[in-house]
Amino acid sequence: MHITFIIAHYDPGTNTDCRQSFLRTLDAIHAQKDDFDVEIIVADDGSKYEDDFSTFSTKTLDQNGRTIHHLKEDELHTWLKKEDYNFPEISHWLYLPKDKPCMSKARVLNAAISLAKSDLLFFLDDDNYFISEDSIKHIIQLYEKYSLIIGQIKDGNGRFRPYNSHRVQGTTIGIKKSIMENIGGFGEWTEDISCGVDSDLFLKLYDTFSRDTDLKACYTSQIQTVDSLSKRWRPFIPTFFRNRQARRAFQHEYDCKNYRSVRHNPSRDKFRWVENLVSAQD
Repeated sequence: MHITFIIAHYDPGTNTDCRQSFLRTLDAIHAQKDDFDVEIIVADDGSKYEDDFSTFSTKTLDQNGRTIHHLKEDELHTWLKKEDYNFPEISHWLYLPKDKPCMSKARVLNAAISLAKSDLLFFLDDDNYFISEDSIKHIIQLYEKYSLIIGQIKDGNGRFRPYNSHRVQGTTIGIKKSIMENIGGFGEWTEDISCGVDSDLFLKLYDTFSRDTDLKACYTSQIQTVDSLSKRWRPFIPTFFRNRQARRAFQHEYDCKNYRSVRHNPSRDKFRWVENLVSAQD
């Protein structure tokens, strides 16, 4: 069985913990792959490196006027060897330069989706590594029944997010490629406000799963990661009137009065559309 892991990556170059967290995320996938056909695509939103990334890349992708450097095959092997990333599962490394001071996570993730070999996708942030055993095995088993798999995250406070949490997430989540293509992928419009990527995703997924009752979603503790390092994109997120700007943007895009409110945004209420598997497992 084939599965593609897409890892959102951003190393600002100012914190050595970023590389260590990324390595732990890659290590966990490598250690748990067993006999599964595992592919990893790195979606790099402009990390800082000592060398100019473009010198390693001759292939590029045009993303609405923005250039994404695309490493694969020999160029990729040269890059991985130089950076000491010894993971044969990595098949593509996409790099979007920070030529625009914003969070472009959605854009580079969409480019990664287009390259994925498998319909079974699983998204991780580079600092969310598996702490559950047999995670890949459980993902593939759950995909036999579900088209959306929401894993459980251990927050920085040391507590696991419960099923009744109203938080949305864009990491530790499995979504079939066919569904991502159907909903138009991640919302690249979120670059304008440098936030709201996860909320945009959940609004679109909720709409799709509500209209098609044959699609099933679940929340599981069989797949767990730890949020080991966050807030790296914070310098690109405007703090002054940020919430007001985001609310206005979501109202414009979805006619959603308050995207952070369960009352106005039902996608945040898992009871409405996501099956709870935690109690059955525990």
